[in-house]
Amino acid sequence: MGSKKVKISASKRSTHLRGKKNVAPGQSKKKASAKQGAKGKLLDKKSNKAQVSGPGKKSKGKKKQHKHLGMPEIHGEISSDVDDVMDMIDEDDMTYLAKNFNSKGVNGVASNAKVGGKRKNLRENDIDSHEKRFREDYEETRAVTGKIRDLLPIKTKQGFIPQSMVVTEEDEKKPLNGEEEDEPEEEDSEVNDSDEEIIRDQGDDDVQVKKEDTAVSVADLLIHREQEVQKQKFRIGIICSGILERPEERIKNFTSLFDLMTRVTKAGSLNLVSIRKVALLSALEVFKDIIPEYKLGHVETETVKLKKDTLIRVTFENVLLQQYKKYLQILEKITMTLSKKKPAGQGPVTAVQISLGEVATNCLCELVLAHPNFNFSPNIGQTLVYLSNSRFPQIREKVNQCFRTIFKTDKRLDLTLHIIRRINHLVKTKQNNVYPEVLTSLTSLYIKDINLDAEKEKEIKEKKLEAKKSRVMNLSKRERKRQKKMKELEKELLETKAEENKESRQHKLTEITKLIFNIYFRILKNDPNSKLLATTLEGLAKFAHVINLEFFSDLVNVLNSIMETVELDYREQLHCIQTVFVMLSGQGEVLNIDPIRFYNHLYRNLLIVHAGKNHGDFLIILKTLTEVLVKRRKDVTYQRLLAFTKRIMTASLQVLHNGSLGCICVAKNMLQLTSKAVDVLLDTETFVGSGRYDPELPDPEYCNANCTLLYEVSALMRHYHPVCVKMARHLAAGAPISGEGSLSVDVAKLNPEELFEQFDSTTMAFNPAIPPPRIKDPKNAKGTFIFSDDALKAECSSALRNPVKPSASGHIVDFWSSLCKRKLQDK
Repeated sequence: MGSKKVKISASKRSTHLRGKKNVAPGQSKKKASAKQGAKGKLLDKKSNKAQVSGPGKKSKGKKKQHKHLGMPEIHGEISSDVDDVMDMIDEDDMTYLAKNFNSKGVNGVASNAKVGGKRKNLRENDIDSHEKRFREDYEETRAVTGKIRDLLPIKTKQGFIPQSMVVTEEDEKKPLNGEEEDEPEEEDSEVNDSDEEIIRDQGDDDVQVKKEDTAVSVADLLIHREQEVQKQKFRIGIICSGILERPEERIKNFTSLFDLMTRVTKAGSLNLVSIRKVALLSALEVFKDIIPEYKLGHVETETVKLKKDTLIRVTFENVLLQQYKKYLQILEKITMTLSKKKPAGQGPVTAVQISLGEVATNCLCELVLAHPNFNFSPNIGQTLVYLSNSRFPQIREKVNQCFRTIFKTDKRLDLTLHIIRRINHLVKTKQNNVYPEVLTSLTSLYIKDINLDAEKEKEIKEKKLEAKKSRVMNLSKRERKRQKKMKELEKELLETKAEENKESRQHKLTEITKLIFNIYFRILKNDPNSKLLATTLEGLAKFAHVINLEFFSDLVNVLNSIMETVELDYREQLHCIQTVFVMLSGQGEVLNIDPIRFYNHLYRNLLIVHAGKNHGDFLIILKTLTEVLVKRRKDVTYQRLLAFTKRIMTASLQVLHNGSLGCICVAKNMLQLTSKAVDVLLDTETFVGSGRYDPELPDPEYCNANCTLLYEVSALMRHYHPVCVKMARHLAAGAPISGEGSLSVDVAKLNPEELFEQFDSTTMAFNPAIPPPRIKDPKNAKGTFIFSDDALKAECSSALRNPVKPSASGHIVDFWSSLCKRKLQDK
């Protein structure tokens, strides 16, 4: 059969003709195409600058030895192919290839092949011999190592180059591509959104240091401890954040936190106390967020049929109460190690236990302050009452501040009443042998207008009204039943509002007042020498206005005997005096009691307080003076009033500026309220009575205060504080209410106690700011003299202009004697 002519398209034909033009004479198409391919590859290589010569010419490039295999670099087809292969092989495989190739060339190809010449074909026997040699080497290597992994071979124009590598145990665990499988883990984490592996990390609860033959350095131990702390902190953060995100589902994760709180240090383990502290404080913040403001009730879900949503909520509340109770039990167990009584066989309390006890006490205080109406609040209050008598001052101070805050902010007074009952029980059980901090918090209570006899009067009145009502209106059985249900409903409505009516609040406040006076009177009667006496007197001074009249006379006699028989310091004496005058200025005005003994006690103690350490006690004096001289000014005699005013102004020179302001304010009130009876102390021309003022006399009635002047005013007019200067000038002008010399409204309306507190400088800041003094040149400084009258000033000026010659002795006395003679001659 004849050959059939193949049809070729015009585009293929043009390409074929174009290729013929590029073929040089004497070359075949195959050689030309090979040469063009080699030329393209050589031009792409920046390291190989040799150019391909014309037809039949050899390249002038020199042979270079390859740095890995020791092979000569051959230009042309073979050289370009080898370079391509070398670029594909990693450096780790070069060592193996160098062992399996001889110096003659690649796979038996001669290194002296002609560049640009005819390509030498590989023989079959050469390939077989090379494969045989490669198998032998492979078997030898496998016999030595035992674990060799075959890799994909490298394909070249000369044949296939096999690849293999030695595998270790670690490499077997890794995937073939040498990369870690992170993507499946990320997918698992996206699908499973729980942190159970971190939360249930029980293996790290007891971190043991491995005992090795080699010694472990301190730096290694510290590094290991820091790593464990950071790990457990991360775990605590995961647990707490999970509970806050889904409290209903993850409330039981508190168990893992409780395990960290109760971790016990074992022999050879790390003492990670900081982890326990972090766990305690983290659980505190979680409970403060998830605990509701109302009180929860426990419901038995097994016996009661509930809806699905209601069942979920009730179950969550039951579990919340259980976890909250466990947390409080852990805190109580930690704090009981700081109790005053230690069990038999227990050693001294360590610094770690004290530190943990402080953290646990802080957690209890924060919980009861954040949720005072929640479950177990009375239990927390009872625990804190016992901690208020701890032998560690930092614990007592923390509990004291907590009680003060509760007494000021508790509106329902349930928790306050419970705490005061426990304090009363503690003082009675310990027989007054407790720390003063147990009672100091009681002064923060706000008790005003409480009638202790009102409850009895109310009960009698209610009985009379009920009897009268039953006679007037006979209700039917149905109406009585309806009225009873209405009362129960109103009571429940009040409970849901978390409020109590005024009558219930007044009843609780009355019970609180009775308990407080029961504590104070027991201490005064049974143990007047106790260290609680100062706190008791301070409390009586604050709540004396609500004491029953039937106790007044007995209480005054008890306080007077205490001041005369018991060695009291000035502060306790001031509290006794304040208590008596507070009682007598209120309901005690109707009683015929003369507190003359307490006037003398107050007059003697006025100058004890100074600008030093006890300056803060001057506020007690100011409060007492307000009761004595302002509220009871009609019962104070004229001589006693003058003596107290003079003693107050004397004390103003030895206290700080806020104390001086209080003293000036008391004197100002005396001038304004006593019909100008104190003006005699400001009059420099008039002398009333006879005798000499004796400031050391203890009785103010006979010290002749009318024979002295308030010269302290002139010193206060040059005071460093500008407000003191203004008030001193106001007092020197006669304390006018308006006109020249009057005070501004913002200062005139303040009482002595408010002035003392408002201008206090304990924060190291003056109110208002005081400018620094001007610096004077001592050379140009001139003295300032104050003259009583203009005549003396003129006489002194003339004497300075016409100086008298001193006598032989040269004393200055001669100068003044001559000056006095000249003055007498003029008269």
